[in-house]
Amino acid sequence: MRIGLIGTGTVGGGVIEILEQRAKYFQEALGVQLELACICAKTDEELAPFREKGYAVSTDAFAMINDSTIDVVVELAGGYEMPRRWLTAALEAGKHVVTANKALLAKYGHELFPLAEEKDCHILFEAAVGGGIPIIRSLQEGLVGSSVEHLSCIINGTCNYILSRMSEAGLSFEDALKEAQAKGFAEADPTFDIEGIDSAHKTALLASLCSDTHVDFEKIHVTGISQITAEDISTAADFGCTVKLLGIYHRVGNRVDARVHPCLLPKEHLLSSVNGVLNAVFLQCDNLGPTLQTGAGAGRLPTASAVVADLVSLARSTDTGSRCALPMGFFSKENEAELVPIEETSARYYFRFAAKDACGVLAAITGILAQNEISIESIIQKNVNDPGKVSIVVITEKILECKAAAALQAIDALPNVVDKSQMIRFLM
Repeated sequence: MRIGLIGTGTVGGGVIEILEQRAKYFQEALGVQLELACICAKTDEELAPFREKGYAVSTDAFAMINDSTIDVVVELAGGYEMPRRWLTAALEAGKHVVTANKALLAKYGHELFPLAEEKDCHILFEAAVGGGIPIIRSLQEGLVGSSVEHLSCIINGTCNYILSRMSEAGLSFEDALKEAQAKGFAEADPTFDIEGIDSAHKTALLASLCSDTHVDFEKIHVTGISQITAEDISTAADFGCTVKLLGIYHRVGNRVDARVHPCLLPKEHLLSSVNGVLNAVFLQCDNLGPTLQTGAGAGRLPTASAVVADLVSLARSTDTGSRCALPMGFFSKENEAELVPIEETSARYYFRFAAKDACGVLAAITGILAQNEISIESIIQKNVNDPGKVSIVVITEKILECKAAAALQAIDALPNVVDKSQMIRFLM
């Protein structure tokens, strides 16, 4: 199988390295011959080390795609528009596609997957979600004997590292982020990660696979971790919980509940002990029960390993003449999921109010909660370092999101409440 590779960065370089190391093994042990026929990058400077090794190289991806001897195009350049054009051209030419580009698939998968099905081509994307965790193949093949009733996942290593360090070392969000950046776990501009956008791309893809519908990532509720404080982490620990940024999926009748936000997890939950840059996917299936997959969610070789696994799988299926791709045509605008609005979801809630230390404050807050039919499970008042202020933490019984939002809006308007209130959902 002749491979055209676009992108020689972190993951692309890792793919080349693994193919150099293991191509002989693949041929001898698996009967699979993988040939890296052409390597594409933006500049001759990027390609120089590979040219010196004897590889065919090009700065023109379309020329490579139009080469009739190329069987599969591997896209590892990232971004939206150019990869969209490359992969569309590849599929139109009848070539298979392997990609790690979750953002592209979340945004344009509704075009690419139906086109692949029309052209009888594969799009394999194991590396797009969870790095080295084989969650895509699990959902497409390993778990087909069950229906996924619930999925919750830690799917962004940057956020998980930050929250883990806040918990382990008592760091502020800002200090934990700086540490993550210093260690190379966070970008100079971390917005894509800490505001939940990356997690939303991946969660939408997982929810689509679980529901056999197109879950539009731009329509799911997303809240990141930038407003989580050291006080929230410490208080969660007092309640026997950890705070994690989760992607969540439930099937609710004919609708899909898909969202990304911080959650409080009891420490006995399987996801609560997944720390650092690790990723994990927790599934509750009707026939299988609960299961957890965890591992490296990013990085040069873990992600490259997933790309190479897709290439081996593709080569084995095509070599045996079985060219039928796994069905992904359901990922189309015509089959878009009806999403459950966040206002209709329900959970137990953690509320934290920063207020003046004055008479009647607590009564005013609990009065508004009562007016919104919110039952209180527990309430504590803490002194803070700022004289004249207190922190009031409320844990609620299970309530509707719309009631929680209405109550917080009214409480934030109280004259003695000095900062925007905090709200974190418990994982139900």
